Amino acid sequence: MSWERAAGRCQAIQPCRGEPRTRAARRAASVAIAIVAAGFGFTRGVEAAQPMHFTHLGADAGLAQGGVMAIVEDSQGFLWLGTEDGLVRYDGYALRHLIRQRGVPGSLPNNWIAALASGSDGRLWIGTDGGGVAWRDPMTGRFVPLRPAAGEAAVSPEEKVRALHLDHAGHLWIATRTAGLVEVDAVTAQVRRFQHDEADGATLSDDGVLAVAEGHGGALWVATHLGVDRLDPASGRAERLGLRIAAALGASGPVQANAVLEDQHGDLWVGTDAGLAKIEAAGERVRVYRSQRDVPGTLPSDHVQALLEDDSGRLWVGTGAGLALFDRRAERFDTYRHEAADPASLPDDYVISLYEDRAGLMWIGTKTKGVAKWNPRSWSFGHQLGGDPAGTAVTAFAEDGKETLWLGTFGAGLSAIDRRTGAARSHYRHRPNDPRSLPDDRVMAALVDHQGTLWVGTMTAGLARLDAGSHAFRTYRPDGAVAQSLPASGVMCLLEDTRGNLWVGTYGGGLARFDRASDGFRRYALADAGEEGLRSDRATALAEDPSGLLWVGTDGGGLDLLDPDTGKVVRFVHQRDDTSTLSANTVYAVHVDPRGGVWIGTRGGGLDHIIGSARRPDDIRFRNYSETDGLANDTVYGIESDSAGRLWLSTIGGLSRFEPDSGAIRNFRQSHGLQGDEFNFGAHFRSVTGQLFFGGPNGYNGFFPERLLYDEIPPPVVLTAFLKFNQPAQATLVPEQLKSISLGYKDAVVTLEFAALDFAAPAANRYRYMLQGFDRGWVEAGAKRSVTYTNLAAGNYIFRVRAANSDGVWNEGGLSLPVTVAPAPWATWWARVAYALLAALIIYWLWSTQQRKLQREAAYARRLQVEVRDRTVELAERNRELEHLNHQLKEASLTDPLTGLGNRRYLQQMLTQFASAEELREAQHGAPPLSMVLMVIDLDYLKPINDMHGHQAGDRILTQVADILRDCCRAGDYAARWGGDEFVVAYLGADLSNAQVLAERVRSRVAKQIFRLGDGRVVRTSCSIGFARYPFVLEAPALLSWEQCLSLADAALFHAKKQRNAWLGWAGTAAAAAVEGLLQAVETDLERLEREGRLEVRRTQFQPEDTVDKLRVGARRRSDWPTGV
Repeated sequence: MSWERAAGRCQAIQPCRGEPRTRAARRAASVAIAIVAAGFGFTRGVEAAQPMHFTHLGADAGLAQGGVMAIVEDSQGFLWLGTEDGLVRYDGYALRHLIRQRGVPGSLPNNWIAALASGSDGRLWIGTDGGGVAWRDPMTGRFVPLRPAAGEAAVSPEEKVRALHLDHAGHLWIATRTAGLVEVDAVTAQVRRFQHDEADGATLSDDGVLAVAEGHGGALWVATHLGVDRLDPASGRAERLGLRIAAALGASGPVQANAVLEDQHGDLWVGTDAGLAKIEAAGERVRVYRSQRDVPGTLPSDHVQALLEDDSGRLWVGTGAGLALFDRRAERFDTYRHEAADPASLPDDYVISLYEDRAGLMWIGTKTKGVAKWNPRSWSFGHQLGGDPAGTAVTAFAEDGKETLWLGTFGAGLSAIDRRTGAARSHYRHRPNDPRSLPDDRVMAALVDHQGTLWVGTMTAGLARLDAGSHAFRTYRPDGAVAQSLPASGVMCLLEDTRGNLWVGTYGGGLARFDRASDGFRRYALADAGEEGLRSDRATALAEDPSGLLWVGTDGGGLDLLDPDTGKVVRFVHQRDDTSTLSANTVYAVHVDPRGGVWIGTRGGGLDHIIGSARRPDDIRFRNYSETDGLANDTVYGIESDSAGRLWLSTIGGLSRFEPDSGAIRNFRQSHGLQGDEFNFGAHFRSVTGQLFFGGPNGYNGFFPERLLYDEIPPPVVLTAFLKFNQPAQATLVPEQLKSISLGYKDAVVTLEFAALDFAAPAANRYRYMLQGFDRGWVEAGAKRSVTYTNLAAGNYIFRVRAANSDGVWNEGGLSLPVTVAPAPWATWWARVAYALLAALIIYWLWSTQQRKLQREAAYARRLQVEVRDRTVELAERNRELEHLNHQLKEASLTDPLTGLGNRRYLQQMLTQFASAEELREAQHGAPPLSMVLMVIDLDYLKPINDMHGHQAGDRILTQVADILRDCCRAGDYAARWGGDEFVVAYLGADLSNAQVLAERVRSRVAKQIFRLGDGRVVRTSCSIGFARYPFVLEAPALLSWEQCLSLADAALFHAKKQRNAWLGWAGTAAAAAVEGLLQAVETDLERLEREGRLEVRRTQFQPEDTVDKLRVGARRRSDWPTGV
């Protein structure tokens, strides 16, 4: 609750799991819970029970019927509820309702489920009211009626079963309403019956059996309509105790026993319709507990319906008027009932079943409102109500050296709590006509100073000081006529600094310091605009840092830093466009941690950490943490440090534990045992012993952080649903029992649902999953517990799920489920074999067909042989003619028809022959190969000429360029049109020096050439030339092929093209022997190659004056050319 909300209320008053833990481990953990819970709060006094917060599963959660007769957890971890209208399975998220279906094999025999028992073999035993006994097959989920070996029904199908019990030997005991007690050997199915015999006093006292419990010595305690019997299973003899119990209860006749148990001490507890009886193991004494109206600590009702001793030894009693917890030392009962105004109270006072699961959670079945769940670890947070029953909203804490905790409440005054007993020593309330009483019941701040004096800040009545001797209050209020009076009547915060000065933060009057000598106050006035001083008259939080400076949080005015010696004030406010400033201008908490760090709790801005020194305020920056970083809420009401240096933050949305070094945050809420998710502004305190206190609307929590208990058991992970195309898949096994999943090629959409069977806070459970063979890694699913896969390829996969419980403990093993996707019929191995056989048959048919054809052709050939001889002369003549024509065609195939030069094929053929001849010469004679230079020539502006004058003009230019090349090249050189406007010249026996002469000759001729296009049109153009030597590295002739050298020449052309009307050529040196990446490097990093000596490069050294770049591309008539062109 914030100050603003408190002010609003004031105005309404007056203007202003994993593996199942062993029983021993559970017992040790439960005992630890009991011990720690006592240490967190106080030893409970007699005034009130320690609060319990229940979570409900009723109609709102989908429970079809509210009468929960029986509760049990099966071997896998599912929780089962027996109701008057069927069986319900709970996985922490959903309730699955199973009912009898007439004519459907494997369904329940009856909808009234009166009793449940879970076997170690996975079977769930169900006792019905009118349908006998059945067991659920854990593999198929079908219900099987109990059929003993002899064929005789153990229980008539019409019999009403009242209880089931599996003993240490695995025998099932069935308590019936009219047929006595039945024993069934679960292995051999042999049956024994135990019934009442009027003539035999060693038989059961009555055939109406309501409950069965096993004693430590193997004997059975049998609750009947006439009391309790002790049955020896070996001899079958029974001892009747009903009359003794009835006499102790003061009944005139036998009383009905509804529940029975033998506790850890060997004492027998019997719940009857006339109260609770205990027969002590050490003697014959019978102790009786009954309900007494208006007597605290007695049973809430004499109608006892259920008994449970949990693993910590606590005795729970379910009655018709609430749930009772027995305090063995005090010999009294704490009662928990339904409270209409408290949604976390028991949902129904009529308790009919009790159960403790493997994780230690308590389940309470009620008659009309379903089942309630309680987590015993929630007591480790030490929730206590306010000191005065009239008000539970705690707003302030203080402690003195006399083992007294002072609680300030909103509306119920001040209480002094004895730290040793938890009992309230005294209550201080406002009495209107008593000026020595507490001036206001709405306490907003409390502090015990170094002298042991208690100071109390109130909502509207000023500051009060308690005289410990007279228990009277001296009140300080505002007085306009007295300059040293309290500046305002609303006191929001108190602080005693290291010098012993008392500082008072007020609502409406700013900050004041109490002067003990004058018994007055020094006011710190607000500063006018532009002046130094406090900027807000509503001081909400105070803290002193190690340097002695005072940090003052305000309501709406930001954060002030006050130097008490000089009175100088530095102000810090939120700036929207600067994330390094204060995150919000309303500050609810200021805290200095043990290392001197300053932390700020704000309204709506989260937590701020001050970075920098208070002595250099201009350098101060703020580091913010908010809900996006994991905080429970961005409104932080209080901050305290624990002994490990962690920060605990009370907020509107729960309690956050913050690790300053790592920034890790863990949140706690009402389900963990907090008084509520919302806390009160200013209600936080750390005692001298390290105990932390946080107050809220429903009391307060007092705990030692290092002693908090968490659920350390990894939760079991199960598959809860397997769907194809969003419909449950047909399977012989229930989803949780599937050992593998097989999918067909048509199963394009598959959904897998899973659950961690930890019921403490299922919504806080976390999951990660991976389909090995498909997912690249673990998928962090958060609270989502299903995944859908579509169009999985044929193959083998493994679906894995890991889960963490609400306390962050992961089951790393989790669920592992092989998944196989079958291929389509046409993609199976046998289909491939069939394809191969079919192909072989086709090949054989083709071969045999061809053989027959060849035979026919051979016969025909023989017939033609004579004709062939006759025509040989004629064909020989024609062959000579064809050879001549073929020669002409071959020459044509090697010649470019436009220019008459060789074409690409011609050049490739000649260069290949040249390379082969040189390799042979080197191999035979050991002589180094002759070198050549491969030169690529490309016209610069042919495309725009074609675009302007047509392709015929381009053809005329190409033929004239070919003539230039013929003039420039020697007779033995190879010149060819490579394609388009690109020519290649193989300059034989040349080195780079010769090549650059030829390149310059060709470049210059082309640049100066006046190309005639016909019709009087002429044009000028230029060319770019790139060349490379082959072999590229003389020392390693085989290093690069001529094709690679031609590519290098093309790369040189690429660089020359950047300048146009230029040439560039190169050859490799010995340093270029490592040619890996050379082709790419010459295009992207030429300078580095040249600098490293891997290339010998030659470039154009000048640009002629008549370069085409200075002319406009296009054609003009000869008469239009400038003089001299």
